[in-house]
Amino acid sequence: MRIRINHDHCEHANAYADRCLAATLLNPLGHERFCAARVEDDGKDEMTVSLVFEGVERTLVLHNREEVELAAAEGWPAFLHGTVASLPS
Repeated sequence: MRIRINHDHCEHANAYADRCLAATLLNPLGHERFCAARVEDDGKDEMTVSLVFEGVERTLVLHNREEVELAAAEGWPAFLHGTVASLPS
């Protein structure tokens, strides 16, 4: 699964954006995505998520459900720092 989220075009901020990101990661095909520019099934087991924020695109590859749940819990900082805090970098 590949997801590209363009936060630069989002009208929502702060807590709402965090909840939307978490919902998109946990349920990418069944969630109303306001900021996602593209969601596609690429046939791979891992989830590749790219986040555009202030003109910079950052990408995380999440290899299993545990990593998806950790990224959803951590939110935007996982992308801004390039890793999920509880995952090895």
